[in-house]
Amino acid sequence: MTIILIILAAAVAIPDQFTPVEGFMDLDNSATPTRFGLLLVAGEDSASNLRMAELILATMDSLPEDAFPDLYVITMDESGYPDIAALCGEYEGYPTTLIMVGHCGYIEMDPCFLTAEIIDAWYTWGSPDSRKTGICNFCRRCNP
Repeated sequence: MTIILIILAAAVAIPDQFTPVEGFMDLDNSATPTRFGLLLVAGEDSASNLRMAELILATMDSLPEDAFPDLYVITMDESGYPDIAALCGEYEGYPTTLIMVGHCGYIEMDPCFLTAEIIDAWYTWGSPDSRKTGICNFCRRCNP
């Protein structure tokens, strides 16, 4: 029975491409002013978390070949989860995805239009060729 539970837990694990973080300190230490990333804010349902992670990874195929967004995940058991989860809530429930631009610039994406929103965010704030300023005006961390 224990082996079956271990196999089932492994089957719904977040893919290795996502770097686990404990909170803003980890993100602040790894982000740079010119980086673009995606943060999966996990919920209670591991199957839903996996589906969101797979959707994020599938969206990477829609970005230009030179786009290499940083991928992060924070789970409910991490100490910084409540602070990051406080940035979310515009859309119902978890998991959810935040776009991260630079050291700051956290914007929650609509899960119903996640692929389109990630692509739009890349061309608006992530691409070095088209990077626009003003993400702070939309950031949920500074402008809740």
